[in-house]
Amino acid sequence: MDVKALLLGLADAVQHAVAQVGEDRGEVVGRGADGAPSHRIDRVAEAAVLRFLDYEGARINVLSEEAGYVDRGGDELLVLDPVDGTHNAIRGFPAYSVSLAIARGPQMSSVEEGLVRDLVSGATYYGAKGQGAMLNGRTIRAKTFDPADSLFTVYLGSNAAPDAARVASRARRVRSLGAASLDLCLVASGAADMYYMHSAVVATKLRAVDIAAGVLIVREAGGRVLDLEGRELEMDLSPKARTDLVAVGDPKALEALG
Repeated sequence: MDVKALLLGLADAVQHAVAQVGEDRGEVVGRGADGAPSHRIDRVAEAAVLRFLDYEGARINVLSEEAGYVDRGGDELLVLDPVDGTHNAIRGFPAYSVSLAIARGPQMSSVEEGLVRDLVSGATYYGAKGQGAMLNGRTIRAKTFDPADSLFTVYLGSNAAPDAARVASRARRVRSLGAASLDLCLVASGAADMYYMHSAVVATKLRAVDIAAGVLIVREAGGRVLDLEGRELEMDLSPKARTDLVAVGDPKALEALG
């Protein structure tokens, strides 16, 4: 099976399905695997993925934000966030994506290939373990850190831990997208120097489905993704696992954390 071609096909299927969702995209239609509300746009995107897998006869198990773990009789696992940045999509803020990763084990380090598609611009980020990372078919590398031209993406707002504001204050410029997969890919491509996520509320920490593809893409672009203790990020590929993280293109950027 050509995994990259499969991931591209899945991303195309989601992008087409999401484009067809009408004004009711924000309607709550149930609960996801972690108990959070599921919106119509999420369910439509997830259904498009499952239909495509069936059409292709791909025997791959699925771990999805909405359905949780789906045993399809495969040896590999598709770690899926059908729409990362759902609230952005509902509000009309143009930063949301589909995140797709193929793993061959139970932890983040077992992810072999990952793809993130920006569902607004169509930009497609892809990484394969040991083979580098690409944006729209072109190789990308993380950026050398320049403190005078630093740009961080930082999770901010009422659920952010107090140190998030301190980290943001140490950057020349700050952005906050609200879509972790895209934040990670911006670090991979050199558009951002750091992505810092520290939530004070467990329910808003990052899930494996949010970041499995993006973490691989950052690492394949030469960057690092760490937990907040400074260790290389590792986590279970399960519906309940949650984490905070810091991703940097250049380890020198970590000096801004103090």
